[in-house]
Amino acid sequence: MYKALLFLHWKQVRFALVPAVIASFGLPLLLVSGMGSPNGSPTASLQAYQIVSELNDFLYLFPALAAGIGAVLALSAWNWDHQFNHVYALSLPVTRFEYVLNKLLAGFTLALIPAAGLWLGAHVASLSVSLPVGLRTYPNQLAVRYLFALFLMYGLLFAFASGTKATTVKVLSGVVGLVVLGTLGNELLAGFFPYFADTHVLEAVMRTLVEAPGPFQVFTGNWALIDV
Repeated sequence: MYKALLFLHWKQVRFALVPAVIASFGLPLLLVSGMGSPNGSPTASLQAYQIVSELNDFLYLFPALAAGIGAVLALSAWNWDHQFNHVYALSLPVTRFEYVLNKLLAGFTLALIPAAGLWLGAHVASLSVSLPVGLRTYPNQLAVRYLFALFLMYGLLFAFASGTKATTVKVLSGVVGLVVLGTLGNELLAGFFPYFADTHVLEAVMRTLVEAPGPFQVFTGNWALIDV
């Protein structure tokens, strides 16, 4: 079952996954292109603070790429089922739980491919430059964070995509409604309680989600390939 679903998912996503792997491999190389001097040179041409500051301007590309690939994997996982009204799944001699679990694992397996591409690209990028004293490269840590971000986005959207389109629309509408109501409610409360004039409940919730130990902290943490 797992192998069949893995092959089916690969057929659905292969034309998008190949460029994703190339982008994952090339992004670390792109960030360090022209930086420092070739490995083995006696000195590096850039100071440590210049290197770190230049890289910080582009680190958002790593979580953005991971989120994009995770979304593509998740949405393509259920594309076949939605096209044929889940007839294929219902015709199989397995429970719904087993089917969904194997489909989920197949997507996780495919997510390893772009993560491996970034890991390899990060190591090649690390070897291609000579850094000033005090700076180090962290290709393994970057690849692990990239993989976790892929898994998180894939798992989240996989759950959304498993339902019908109507269910997805209802859930997304509910989220948007909560955002709107949260904003209006905070302004209303601020008229009665001065505390809420300086404290936005919705913003506090968002910070809790994206800051440690929140579930989405992986997207906002340290994505530096080169750091102290």
